[in-house]
Amino acid sequence: MKLNKTFVRILAVLMIAVMGVSLVGCVNSYADNPVVAKVGGVKLYLQQYLNLYNNSQYYQYMQYGLMTREQYATFILDSLVMQGVQLDQLEVQKITLDAEEEAKLQKDVDDQIVNYVTTTYLSKVDSSITDQTARYEAALELFKATLKENKTTYEKYRKEVEDSLRQSARLEKLRSITVKDVTVSTDDVKKSITDAINTDISAADFYTAWSNFLSMSSKTAPLFMPHPEKAVEDDPETADKDESKDADPYAEFFSVKHLLIKFTQQAGESVTDLEAYAAEDAAFTEKMTAMEESFKTIGLDEFLEKCADKEICEDPGMQSPAYKYFGYLMQASLISKYYDGFGYAAMKLKFGEEWKTENEKKAIDENGEEAQPDYKITMFDLNDGTKLVKVFTTTGVHYIVLNPNDCFTMYDEDGYLMLPVYENGEAVTDDEGIVTVNGGHVTAEQIAATDEALKNIVTSSDAEENAEEPEYITLQSMYQSYYDAKLTSEQNSYYTTKVSEWKENTKIVEKKNIIKAFYKA
Repeated sequence: MKLNKTFVRILAVLMIAVMGVSLVGCVNSYADNPVVAKVGGVKLYLQQYLNLYNNSQYYQYMQYGLMTREQYATFILDSLVMQGVQLDQLEVQKITLDAEEEAKLQKDVDDQIVNYVTTTYLSKVDSSITDQTARYEAALELFKATLKENKTTYEKYRKEVEDSLRQSARLEKLRSITVKDVTVSTDDVKKSITDAINTDISAADFYTAWSNFLSMSSKTAPLFMPHPEKAVEDDPETADKDESKDADPYAEFFSVKHLLIKFTQQAGESVTDLEAYAAEDAAFTEKMTAMEESFKTIGLDEFLEKCADKEICEDPGMQSPAYKYFGYLMQASLISKYYDGFGYAAMKLKFGEEWKTENEKKAIDENGEEAQPDYKITMFDLNDGTKLVKVFTTTGVHYIVLNPNDCFTMYDEDGYLMLPVYENGEAVTDDEGIVTVNGGHVTAEQIAATDEALKNIVTSSDAEENAEEPEYITLQSMYQSYYDAKLTSEQNSYYTTKVSEWKENTKIVEKKNIIKAFYKA
């Protein structure tokens, strides 16, 4: 099987990602551990080759037939040689650690050993030992005993860890020195961002990206918010094809918050009448009745306080700072993302009785009569006139309100994230104002308002326990994420090229006869 040139180039780049793997800490479990290659002054051994062969993330390429066994065996040898090229450069360029780096190394060695001993042996310590220091010492002795059984010592083990981490630190320093002059321009970063904008993103994909952002699985907001409610006009360039479409008045994105009171026991799939099921739950009914009585005397602010109170609202999501502010994203095509009935009620609250489900519209078309609603919902007015909608789901009763916060203030009317361009820590401006990555403009007031809203997305889960000011996502930090990604990409590309250049100027002797045993199953 012959690999195409594009795939070979991809593999060549991917090899760089594994080059930093330490080669010193390998345990020689083979009595005969021959040299498989010599790269400059560095000898590479069969054991090192086997470690890569058995643990490479690209093993699946061979498993799924993208590479033959011989190609994979050769690829692993090439990877090992590329590592050897870097190890040789450590000596050629005399890469050593300074006093500060050496001190950090020793701390890293200690931390790694403490972590391993704690996670592996602490649970095996006699429970009668309660002092934490004494427990660790006992765990350490258990570890040392294991090392002795394997005919080695703690000192040798620590030396292996130290050598391994020192080599990794030197390799990282080699890379840093090599790429230190690599830079990217503002235009480079803008292009990388605009290239990433997907204006064909679906509502479901936006929901996923937006949810990932609120949960901090992603450090940047979606770059584009689709507008499924907007009209589509014919494109003059494709006049032979009718592309026009009327605006859908019920396809708007919006956000809701809710107060959940759970049933004593969640209703099963066999329950068809949730209202009757609720009536049989005395404890639940008492809480629900009291809640609805309170609606007569409270306004929106008081209701939202109840939504965020874990003693009242039984949805933990509503206590999350992000969802407490941004609420739950809703749109006609996203109803299935929530409890059955929740989305229906939210849509009725937003658009009123004019909005119909597809089943309701179909029934009207076929019979000329409105179908029965899919779910029983009840509307409430709070003391200040704010409307709520009540709906039962299998988990309990939800009281839903439209989110009063402007969740999408960071998007312009065309759906683009208003992400300013930054240079040297300052927003870039022109005659029209602060420039955004997609060529638009934004005001300082808009940036401030967005950053204020983004403070509700805390980057660390322990922020409340942390006495220090938590770190927040900002528009500038989003731009910086793209800048850092682009810079890293350029540095990796440059480093890949340099390693290839070093290889061309290094004497390499490969003993392929040793690895021929790996060519066949």
